[in-house]
Amino acid sequence: MAIKIGTVQINNSFSGQNYFPYSVGLLQAYAEKNLKNRKQYEFLLPIYSRIKIEQAIEQLKGADIILFSTYVWNIRLSLKIAETIKAHKPETIIAFGGPHVPDNAEEFLRRNPFIDIACHKEGERIVCPLLENFQEKNWAEVPSISYLNTDGNYIKNPWAVRIKDLDEIPSPYLEGTFDALMTAHPDERWLVMWETNRGCPFSCTFCDWGSATQAKVNKFGMDRLYHELDWVREHEIEFVFCCDANFGILKRDYEIVKYAAESKENYGYPQALSVQNTKNAKERAYKVQKFLSDYGLNKGVTLALQ
Repeated sequence: MAIKIGTVQINNSFSGQNYFPYSVGLLQAYAEKNLKNRKQYEFLLPIYSRIKIEQAIEQLKGADIILFSTYVWNIRLSLKIAETIKAHKPETIIAFGGPHVPDNAEEFLRRNPFIDIACHKEGERIVCPLLENFQEKNWAEVPSISYLNTDGNYIKNPWAVRIKDLDEIPSPYLEGTFDALMTAHPDERWLVMWETNRGCPFSCTFCDWGSATQAKVNKFGMDRLYHELDWVREHEIEFVFCCDANFGILKRDYEIVKYAAESKENYGYPQALSVQNTKNAKERAYKVQKFLSDYGLNKGVTLALQ
């Protein structure tokens, strides 16, 4: 019997539109490519928007393990869903990841005893060993997690090394990870979250990006990015939100916005590309933002300084 995996990434809705659950989509795409015995696992459709707790429980009732991606806008609802599931089916393994999970998670785990595993840093490094050690509950073999053992002691495993070649992560858009979700919700008007790189060289203490990495920026390949923009066009996605911490920090970023603009001019999509400005690189950031504005891809400019 297959191990059933539930995923939860609750996003905010805008004008009746919802984001694809990109973070858990990356985990699913990575797992489906790299799990040793792929046929032993089955991913359920993800929960991607705010629904009633009863609906979430019904959708996740068959799951053996549930992966939650959490941040400030979804943590309370995610916790309530997890707590309710654990009360109904205690054997379900609950794993929480995302920026809301603190690096030192002991207090977080003790305050929320229905959470079995706290996941840290890049989830792609965690998902395969987590699933492959699920049946034996051999959590010592899983990097970048923390948990309370059977004696109630807090255990924090060593963190995995960051992924340098990001193209080892399959694209959930290009791999068809969201195809079943789109089929199940034919009337949904989707929004896209998108990465062109990961990392931040700055160390703003209020920010989960720099404080989490303060390290070299690693890049996705240009061919992949162009193909993802082609996917956006083919699926007539209006809005793309770029999750990069410092768009414009790399010279190639100007080429990326040019490709998006040409796609809009020739085919009508994407209609908007929202980026978060890099800090300090004033001339390049201005050039990128002016280009986005000239082609109607943005509605405003963010200013950033470190």
